[in-house]
Amino acid sequence: MGMSVAVLCTARSAYADDFLSMFTLSGFGTLGATYSSLHTADYTGGPFEPAGAGASRHIDFAGDSRLGVQLTAKLTNRLSAFVQVVSHENYDNSFTPDLEWANLNYAFTPDINLRVGRIELPTFLTSDYRAVGYANPWVRVPIELYDMEPITNSDGVDGSYRMHIGAVTNTVHVVYGASTFHIAPGALRAQGTGIFGVFDTAEYRALTTHFGYLHAHVSVPFASHLPVSVYSAAASLDMERWFVQAELARETVSGLTPGYVAGYATAGLRIGKFTPYVAYAAEHSLDRPMLSPNSNGGQRSASAGVRWDFAKNLDMKVQYDRVWTPAGSSGLFMNEQPDFQLGSGTNVVTATLDFVF
Repeated sequence: MGMSVAVLCTARSAYADDFLSMFTLSGFGTLGATYSSLHTADYTGGPFEPAGAGASRHIDFAGDSRLGVQLTAKLTNRLSAFVQVVSHENYDNSFTPDLEWANLNYAFTPDINLRVGRIELPTFLTSDYRAVGYANPWVRVPIELYDMEPITNSDGVDGSYRMHIGAVTNTVHVVYGASTFHIAPGALRAQGTGIFGVFDTAEYRALTTHFGYLHAHVSVPFASHLPVSVYSAAASLDMERWFVQAELARETVSGLTPGYVAGYATAGLRIGKFTPYVAYAAEHSLDRPMLSPNSNGGQRSASAGVRWDFAKNLDMKVQYDRVWTPAGSSGLFMNEQPDFQLGSGTNVVTATLDFVF
C-alpha cells in the first residue's frame, strides 16, 4: 500500500512538472525621469499620455515608465498561446494594465504560422518590441515616426510565411482585424476597422530590411469610416561594434489629420559596456484638408545619448533631445498653455533604467 501511494505521488509530481514545463514567464520594465525646458506645454513620449514634462510636471516620472509581463504556453508541438500585459500611463492618468497581446498560434510547418486573437501590428521595424526599453538603443522610439501611427495591436488574424533563400531569411506577414483605443485627451475614443496589412522582413547576416503597407478605416466621435493608409520602409545594419538604422513612412488619415511623412536615422558605437548613440528624426505635414483644425505642422529632433549595460539584464540610459517645430506648428506638444507660442522648441533630458527578466 505504501509503495502504491509513493508511485502515485511520483506520477502526480511528474505530471505537474510536465504541465508547468509548458509555460514560460518573462517580463520587462523601465523606470524613467524626463525634464523639458519648455514650461508652456508638455513634452510626451507617446500619444496615449495625458501629460508630460513641462507645463504639467517639472520632472515627469510616468511617461517613460512601464512594466510588462508575458506568458507563453506550448500546448502541443504545433499549437501555442501567447499573452502580454503592459502597465503604462494611460489617457486617463491611470496605470491600469492593458492586454497588449493575447493569441493562439498554429504552426502548419516551422515556417508557416496562423495566429488568432490580439496580435501586434508590425507597422514599423521595432513595433513588436517598441515598449521594451532594454531591446532598444534609445530611451524611447523616435516619436516623430512612431506616434504617427498609434495603433499597436489588432483583434483578428495574422498569417506568416518564412522563406529561406541561401543566406537570406524572408518573412511575409498578412494581418486583418480591428482595434479600439483612446488618444489623449481621453474624450477622443477611436476605432479602427477593416485593418489590413502586408509586411515583409528580410534578414541577411547583420542586415535587416522591413517594408509595410497598412490600410484601415477609423472612426472618432465627430466622424466615421475615414480611410487610413500607411506605407513604411526601414533598414538596419547591426554589427558587433556598431549599428546604423533608418526608417521612413507616409501616413494619411482622410479628414482627420493633414497627413505626414516622417523618418529618422540613428547610429551607435559599442565600447565595452557603453554605447553612445545619436539620432535625427523629422515629421513633415502634407497639408491635406481636414474636418477640424490641427495645428501640428511637423516637428524635428536631434538626439544624443549613452547606454550603460552595467549588469546582466539591466541597463541605464541618459539622452538629450533638442526639439524644434516650424513656424505655426504646435508639433507633438500636449496641454498647451495660454502663453504657448506656435513654433516653440525645447531641450529634453531623460534618464531611464531598463530591465528584463
